[in-house]
Parts: sequence; C-alpha cells; structure tokens
Amino acid sequence: MDHRLTRLSKRLSFILRHHPEKIGIKLDQYGRTDLANLIQQFNRHYGTPISRSTIEEIIRQSDKQRYAIEGATIRALYGHSVPVKPLTPPQMPPVYLYHGTSHAAAKLIETEGLKKMDRDFVHLSANPQMAIQVGQRRDPHPVVFKVAAQAAAHHQFLFYPTKSGVWLVDSMPAQFLTRL
Repeated sequence: MDHRLTRLSKRLSFILRHHPEKIGIKLDQYGRTDLANLIQQFNRHYGTPISRSTIEEIIRQSDKQRYAIEGATIRALYGHSVPVKPLTPPQMPPVYLYHGTSHAAAKLIETEGLKKMDRDFVHLSANPQMAIQVGQRRDPHPVVFKVAAQAAAHHQFLFYPTKSGVWLVDSMPAQFLTRL
C-alpha cells in the first residue's frame, strides 16, 4: 500500500478497534458500524477525504485483511481493545499455532502464559513466519512460541479463526507453550 492508504488504514484501525467515540460513532456488539456514517464522521474529524472506494482499495491491497464491509456496515475483523463478540463460532484449531513477541515479554509469558492484556483476545498466528512478522513490531529478533492449540482446545479453550490466518483465544496457559 502507498503511504496515503497506509495512513488512512491506521486511522481506521484506531477508530474501529480502539476509539470509535473519537469521531462520534458507535459499534454494535460485534464491532460493526454504519459505513456511510463512519465515512461522514471520519472526514469531518480528520479532514482527510475517505470514501467507500478508498476503503475497498485498502481492503484489497492489505495483506492482513483487517476490515470487512458487510452490506451497509463495516467492522474491524480483529484486534479490538473495546469489547466485541466474535462473529464466527469457535472452531477446532490446527495442531499448532504460533505467537511472536519481544524478549522482555517472553520472560513473563514463559511463567504466566499469554494474556489478552488491553485487547479482547490473544492473537495467535497460523504459521511461524506470521508470528515472526508480528513479533518484529516490538523486537527486531522476536521470540516465537509454538502453541499446542488442539491440546488446549481439548481442555475447553475456545479458538476463533479470522480470514487473515489469525486465531483468537481468551488466554493461553504456559503449559501449552514451547519457546522456539
């Protein structure tokens, strides 16, 4: 994505994942909001022209698939710090999932497990490469944990898949984690 679309995508993430009130919109229990109202309020607040076609272009060009337009509504697919319910039912995950993190956070994770912190869910990656990419946001040489996801599912942990290969879970105890 070019710089302009990246900037707009980051602003959309901020609004749809964390602070809808910043521009005066409300999310429903699943994180959806009226698209026309979002565009109107976004343009009023930021003074940056955004349109449905611009948002569709962001969705097409993004490798992360952060948003979905559903009829007259839009929502962020994952990453919320405001409370939202998952739209998909829980599913049996792959045998293993992965989590990339910083060295500082890894020390705590080894003893306390993965916690959602300021988000609604813990995010797990479908493969080690994705986990490395995510971990590199905070550490140039991240630590990757292999998560025994199916074993955790058999212990009543619920896993929610997203379109982008991210799996969501409420928490993950250290007993299901192996540092790679």
